[in-house]
Amino acid sequence: MSWMAELRQGFNRLQSGRHPRVDFADRTDTVGEIGREFNALAAGLEQTGANGLTREQAHRLRNRLAGILAALHVLKESGALTANEQATLSQTLAEARQLDTRLRAS
Repeated sequence: MSWMAELRQGFNRLQSGRHPRVDFADRTDTVGEIGREFNALAAGLEQTGANGLTREQAHRLRNRLAGILAALHVLKESGALTANEQATLSQTLAEARQLDTRLRAS
């Protein structure tokens, strides 16, 4: 599975209340940085507990998500991706934006 497909699946799982981790976080490039941020985001969501997010927690998580979104946008605009990868990345961005909407509502 490509890192983009794994990330998309991860965002999808976050939407359903699960707290996945991505395996590509050990890479030493920008993609690895995105993976580490995603794993930190998932861990932060996992720590919120049954009472939901406080405003401060939601703000911290949204900041992490903003960093992920920015890095994904840079990759998307780099011109280095195939048409298939562009499509997968677009779907991943849509999943991430849904999570952002949920965090904004918190």
